[in-house]
Amino acid sequence: MDGALIFCKDAILRFRSDYDDLTAIPLLSVQACLENEDPLFLLKYFRHPVIIEEGTTLSHIFLAIKPWAKILGIYLDIDVMSYIDEIRKPSQAESVFDWIGIQKVTSIHRAYQHQDIKPGEDFTSYFNRERIPTKHFDIEADYTANGYKNKDKEHYSISGDIHTIKNVPVVVSDRQVVASYGYEKSNLMNRKYTGVTVNNKISYIQGRINFSFYEVMEAIFNDGLFYFSPQAANANLAMIKKMAEMLDQDEAGNQEAPMQEISGKIDDNPVDKSIAIDITEGAMDPMIEHIEAEKIYWRYIKSLCDSLSELPIRIGHIEEAMLPEYRFSNFIMEDI
Repeated sequence: MDGALIFCKDAILRFRSDYDDLTAIPLLSVQACLENEDPLFLLKYFRHPVIIEEGTTLSHIFLAIKPWAKILGIYLDIDVMSYIDEIRKPSQAESVFDWIGIQKVTSIHRAYQHQDIKPGEDFTSYFNRERIPTKHFDIEADYTANGYKNKDKEHYSISGDIHTIKNVPVVVSDRQVVASYGYEKSNLMNRKYTGVTVNNKISYIQGRINFSFYEVMEAIFNDGLFYFSPQAANANLAMIKKMAEMLDQDEAGNQEAPMQEISGKIDDNPVDKSIAIDITEGAMDPMIEHIEAEKIYWRYIKSLCDSLSELPIRIGHIEEAMLPEYRFSNFIMEDI
């Protein structure tokens, strides 16, 4: 079905059709009403866009996915059920963040050739040896989940004690970032081009994006929580704390450089070419037929769930959670 999955603050995952913006039916009810006992049922919705309702916390999301914890655990290679069980335990721990932000970041780095280690050469000499730049680039796309605090530009890992983050609201960013990093002056991104932002050694552009269900799951579990289970996270957190006590913090290296002001004439597109669009008669007929079929199927699903659903169906507008401010790295992004 065409539509979106909505994580609601009553800890229920709902489905809303693209052709009915006032009705959101629990996905579990959809599965039950269709008498679909297929353990792979959720896979049909892995690529559907996700909306998170304002006020929905990490605990709400965990409880919403509980019916499908087994298949998600296999896909993510994470003990999803152990996280769900852990957040249901009572705890006096205070929340350490004001919100958890989910974001997509694509990083572009110059690819370098690393020569083989020489006989008898120690690792310090090897890693400090000059690298040879190539004509290629390393391009990595990551779905990230970080913790943020009001009036604090830094971003923080959410892996560790699950009880300190379980009641923190989760927000999906509607922006993605493509960033170029480099210690030398880089012209990979034209700094005079509208929309290119330069901050210290980072140049980046940003644009709109919708997150699909599997991307949100990967961001929360694989990037954010990271560890296979909350028990493994606690054990590693204790070890990291012990190691951190042995490290000297270099605050000077974490100072933010001021934004660089770019002067000069901006020429986004010196050649303005008009594009003529010619639509052949009947070209849109398949799409129209698909939409009409989707509307009929959606009415059928609604009629079933209206009488059979044991979970509440939401009628009316659902307010989507929005970021209080857009963050990237350790600075606040400008509006677009």
